Amino acid sequence: MANDDAGERVHVERTGVVAMALPLAEAFPLFSAEGERRWVAGWDPRYVHPTDGLAAEDLVFQTIKEGVGTATWVQTRYEPATGVASFVYVIPDHHTALVDVRVTPAGESQSRASVRYRMTALSSEADDVMRAFGKAFDDYMAHWAEAIQRHIVEGVPLPRE
Repeated sequence: MANDDAGERVHVERTGVVAMALPLAEAFPLFSAEGERRWVAGWDPRYVHPTDGLAAEDLVFQTIKEGVGTATWVQTRYEPATGVASFVYVIPDHHTALVDVRVTPAGESQSRASVRYRMTALSSEADDVMRAFGKAFDDYMAHWAEAIQRHIVEGVPLPRE
């Protein structure tokens, strides 16, 4: 399906921080395709290559974004020693995203994840989605913090809203 929309699309860049009551070595894996299953309700990546789903550069996987389509993700960076992970995903005819995560120590048994999103709409329909994402980003990061805390305390993800 070709996108016939003309003109510049909406681009949003946001950065947020999530504090976690976990040391870096335990917090960093939560920001992998498989690790997100522990705290994101409904997160169900399908591994394309390699199919073992182990976090690594060049891991390709797909997720379903309800009401939007299938996102194809590529992990472009994976550095556990420095707490850095990066991903790119594309939802055809909707939007692209670059996601960078840097987890750093923040005291004894504490860490912080700095999360940066750069998203670009690929259609006029997605323009509104990008604007809404930009406006709600702080709430989005607060939800991440709450979901990760629930995982730490109860070992389960927050239910879907």
